[in-house]
Formats: sequence, C-alpha cells, structure tokens
Amino acid sequence: MITVNSTSKTLFNFPCDYSIKIFGKNCEKFQNTICAIVEHHTHKLNPNKITKKHSSKGNYVSFSIRIIANSRIQLDAINQDLKKCYLVSYVL
Repeated sequence: MITVNSTSKTLFNFPCDYSIKIFGKNCEKFQNTICAIVEHHTHKLNPNKITKKHSSKGNYVSFSIRIIANSRIQLDAINQDLKKCYLVSYVL
C-alpha cells in the first residue's frame, strides 16, 4: 500500500485517472483475460485507453490500461486479481 508518512492518507485524490501496466507472454487470450479482470472492478473499458507494446523479439507483450480509479481498495483488488492470473508475468 502506498502511504504518506505513517498515516493512512494515500498519494491519490480519488476519483483519479490511473494507469495499470501489465506484462505477460504474447498469447491470443492475454488481452481479453486481463481486460476482463480489470472490467470486473471498473466499468467497461474504453478501447482508446488501452495501449499495447510487443517486446523486441515478440515473445512478450505489455498493456497499459487507463481507468478512473475510485479508491485504494479498488486498485488493490485489481492488482491482486491480475497477480493471480497465470498469464500475467508482472504488474506495475
């Protein structure tokens, strides 16, 4: 959890624009799976808010997904669910 000092204040003022970066092996179902996970915690994703980049050899792919975050609890839940997904290598 990101906090300021020892208080429970977060660094964000909710609601706020927030970008989630997700990395994994380049496979057909990766994008649909991670988008479904994020949409479970948010409204329908806007395709214009999703950016895809391939690794230099094309074996891996990263997605940046911009959402309107409503709370720290929501962000933590998205992060936890993405980390549980076997297709996800890591989340920033």
